Amino acid sequence: MSEGFSEHRCKKRYKPKRYNYPVVRILLFCVAVVLFVRLGFAEKVVQLLPGSTVVEASDWKSRCETMRGKAFELKNGLGQCSWVVSDSVFYLPNDFLRYIASQTNSMHPKLHWVAPRDRFSEAVLVQVEDSLVRTFIHVRGQDSLYYWVDIADGCRYPGLCPRQPLDWSALTITGDFDFEGQESLLAMDAMLGIGEAPIHPILPGIVLSSGKDSLGQFVVLDHGNNVTSRMSGMYPVNPADTLPFLEGEYLDMNSIVGRLAPRDSATFYLTVRHNGFFVRWADLYSQTHPLDSAEIAKFLQKIEL
Repeated sequence: MSEGFSEHRCKKRYKPKRYNYPVVRILLFCVAVVLFVRLGFAEKVVQLLPGSTVVEASDWKSRCETMRGKAFELKNGLGQCSWVVSDSVFYLPNDFLRYIASQTNSMHPKLHWVAPRDRFSEAVLVQVEDSLVRTFIHVRGQDSLYYWVDIADGCRYPGLCPRQPLDWSALTITGDFDFEGQESLLAMDAMLGIGEAPIHPILPGIVLSSGKDSLGQFVVLDHGNNVTSRMSGMYPVNPADTLPFLEGEYLDMNSIVGRLAPRDSATFYLTVRHNGFFVRWADLYSQTHPLDSAEIAKFLQKIEL
């Protein structure tokens, strides 16, 4: 009789399955979500989704509060929405507000948006309180387009803000101007002022060259943004200086580059080039200064601010 043998196998012990959680990745994801919501990106994404509708507030005060602002009633049907900007500018409702908030130097600047209550998205005035207080008004230019203007200097903002090199303005060069044989005035402007008056740069800039030519002392400046200027026919500030400025020297708008001749009235010459093309000073100044001080005062008086 044969005996049957069978192999006995022990059952394997069950080992619980271990799960390795990526703790660092989870923490980074949570931080990213918090920042995404905190900086206002979530609201912008919802607004961009197709078919999504943004429920507008029924009045200007509610709209201001939904934009994290504080509302104030003003005279003449105007309303004001104010913010204290903290860590982000993305929640501000306007590109211009976000821009000026990003240009401030303090940690918590204050912004004020003033607009008609029935058209609260169309601001007439914006003010920013930093170490200084700057006020901008929204006005329509001669080309029927609206511009922001800094009331401190009447310049369009943002953009170039050239100053008059003299207290007197340039001689007007028009199509019927009698050059009296001065063909050079086709490519330069004659600037008239009181004798020995100081001459300033029209914009801050770097000295490209300086010296003396047939007209007198000259200096060429690079102002950036593809703008250069050449001032010539000047008397030196110090007659002993043969080379008044060094190449690469920086001059601000308070620097004195020369003086007019010692006469009752004297002339020097200015050439401004933008993108390599000659630009009349009167045209450049009018484009960058839509309003003068009287027009700004009239505008502020109209809105009683």
